[in-house]
Amino acid sequence: MNWMVNGRLVITILEASGVFNSTDRFSAQNFTTPGDYKWEFIISNVQRDDAGEVTCQVLGGEPRLATLSVQERGSVEIVGGNQNKTEGAQTEFQCRAVGWFPEPNMSWSVNGVANSCNRSSVTQGNLFNSNCTLTITAVKNSSVQCLVKVPALSTPDSSTVFLTVEKLAKRDQTVLIAITVAFSAAALLFLIIYGIIFFCMRRKKKSSYQEEIRRARIQSQNGTPATENERGQDNRGYIRDGHDGHTNGGIWYTNHSNKHQMPDGFFDDAHRKHRHMTIV
Repeated sequence: MNWMVNGRLVITILEASGVFNSTDRFSAQNFTTPGDYKWEFIISNVQRDDAGEVTCQVLGGEPRLATLSVQERGSVEIVGGNQNKTEGAQTEFQCRAVGWFPEPNMSWSVNGVANSCNRSSVTQGNLFNSNCTLTITAVKNSSVQCLVKVPALSTPDSSTVFLTVEKLAKRDQTVLIAITVAFSAAALLFLIIYGIIFFCMRRKKKSSYQEEIRRARIQSQNGTPATENERGQDNRGYIRDGHDGHTNGGIWYTNHSNKHQMPDGFFDDAHRKHRHMTIV
């Protein structure tokens, strides 16, 4: 039995004596049972040059082929490490995977919840260096993990950091309420004082107007003299009739051509006598 890697003979196995020309990197292990000839080919410290076709051929038989894919496992790191942010702040994490082959698959996990990312890669020789950025809003303390995987890995490699979120101190509403109440009270007091002043001014203006009317009325009355001494002057027959020193009224007489005046203040008008009195 011959084993070849990419067409190059690396080991020969003889039926009688077993493994021939084995090396530290290439060896074989016998699993033969009666009636079943079986050997396992082992490559130790596999290298990138080992990738390709692996051929097993039994003398006189057809070769059997398999393909060996050699992948390289690089490093993974979250740049910047742990972060402290205030609540609500936008937070950015950058993951860097260096020296991987083939190009690795990268993802994020925040508190166990998967998050995808936009990956960018560059080649360095025959290896890939990849970057992946995660942007989240700081809401609560979180565990942030970057996961990197190639097909040969059953479990992805990872790097973990922690996000510590500082809560914003709530504003003291007591001060705000006190300021609001103070301003409201001051505004109300101003409106009350302004209303009182306005009312007083209107009242004073109205009183002044009434006073002017009263003065004009008095002046108008004074412009037409009508004193007590002038009473009765229009009636020539007016005589004061006072017994207690005060003027309570007067008696006047009307002279007619057909009337005869009586001595006691009465006059004869045919069959009637008249006496006129004005009481003030």
